[in-house]
Amino acid sequence: MKKRTIFSIFLITFMVLSLTVFSGCDVINSILTAEPPMPESPYEPTEYIPEPEVAEETDSGEPVMSAWQQRLGSWPRAFGFANEEGNKLIHVFYDYESDEEIETETETETETEIIEDTDDEVFEAHNYFAETGFDPDVFTIAIGPFGDIFQISFSNWQNEKYGNSGREIANNFNNLPGFVYTQKEWDLTKNKTYLMTEMGMLLDNIIAIGSPVWRGNTPPMEEETIASIEKYKERKVEWGKTLAVTFVGDALIGLVLYERQGDDMLFSVVYMDDNKALFWDNPAVYDEESTWRVDAGEEPGQIEPLLLARFDEGLLMMLTWTASDGDIVVTLYEEDGVFKQAKELTFYRKTIA
Repeated sequence: MKKRTIFSIFLITFMVLSLTVFSGCDVINSILTAEPPMPESPYEPTEYIPEPEVAEETDSGEPVMSAWQQRLGSWPRAFGFANEEGNKLIHVFYDYESDEEIETETETETETEIIEDTDDEVFEAHNYFAETGFDPDVFTIAIGPFGDIFQISFSNWQNEKYGNSGREIANNFNNLPGFVYTQKEWDLTKNKTYLMTEMGMLLDNIIAIGSPVWRGNTPPMEEETIASIEKYKERKVEWGKTLAVTFVGDALIGLVLYERQGDDMLFSVVYMDDNKALFWDNPAVYDEESTWRVDAGEEPGQIEPLLLARFDEGLLMMLTWTASDGDIVVTLYEEDGVFKQAKELTFYRKTIA
């Protein structure tokens, strides 16, 4: 019995030693084959920043255009303003090549350079037909303040006349060079800016809008609406005006001026309905005389809705922004929950010399 016990102890001891040896080999092998540990760095690891996404390209190497870019890029449009009688529109357009030929023959070299520099500035604002190649006959409707629609037809080309002041206003209408359009059904509002486009482009998508009380009136926003804007923007509102309301649904277009914070100024154009609020924000540095527009003081100036339309991509809104130096037509489109400005579609109408 004693021998058996000794033998059993010996056998168990041998098995334990064998397992220990073999396990030790495995551990050693794992240590030898393992990657050496990285030395400790005195610096904190930096946050991983993904590389910027590269825009997709077509087979020709051109970047892929977004749905909005395709829509706005293919949209025939021009802008004009009405004469004193309210029966004509003109899209101002200077024929620079012929002007330069005449100037070369009649002016000194220094004078010609000055005129050409001035012309370059004007050309940037009035190069629509030259760059797009659209035939003037394509424009068959004019859209005015608050979305009023007028049928128009191309009438004639008007040459520049002696006495042209350069101001694009009704009393200088007959002196300006450009494309003249006529309409006979209703009177256009003299001196107002109008969007000209083709008949079938927008009519199915336009949302009818109008002044909340009567034209030219901008009543204050309701206190409840202002309170909701202050909460959303986390900034105190100095005043809010209702610019327009939709005839269908319960939506409004408003203008909001926020309280000044030091030299930081801000106003917003807002579209609000039961489902969403879209803002177009305009920050600026305080200037007692011209914060946003020339000689407009601390006020944004007069803003009137020109067009509101709904497409598959979202809302499209056009505004006429008037101040002493002229009209600016702004095109806004809905994307990522805000209004973005299509800056390449901005139109400027000069009303001061």
